[in-house]
Amino acid sequence: MDGAVPVVLGAFASAFVALFSEASARADTMEAVVLDYALQCQGCHLASGQGGGDIPSLHGVGRLAQFPGGREYLARVPGVTNASIDDARLARLLTWVLERWSSDDLPGDFTAYQAAEITNWRTPLPNPAAARAGLTADP
Repeated sequence: MDGAVPVVLGAFASAFVALFSEASARADTMEAVVLDYALQCQGCHLASGQGGGDIPSLHGVGRLAQFPGGREYLARVPGVTNASIDDARLARLLTWVLERWSSDDLPGDFTAYQAAEITNWRTPLPNPAAARAGLTADP
């Protein structure tokens, strides 16, 4: 029985280290996303995500993802396509913005953006206002 205690303690310690490492990695990723928002988005959309003037609020913008083409639209607005971060970070940032300020408005089957989607869609819309109006227009 004496040999069982070190084995149990060793297993517990290994599980604790793995859990701590995973939590630490999530915290590092979250910190990076918040920093990316501050550097890439906050200048126009403000810390609150409210925007102002001609800059749209990020609150409720997830409702656009409910329309056909809406997911792509959100990835192609100028502030997104011109962000100076790689596609994987941009996918995480766009997902974070939508989940933070618009989670109640997202479609039930919403999934996180993937780097490949951003790569495919990283071309600014020629006329974002017209594209947005086209998304929400009644057929």
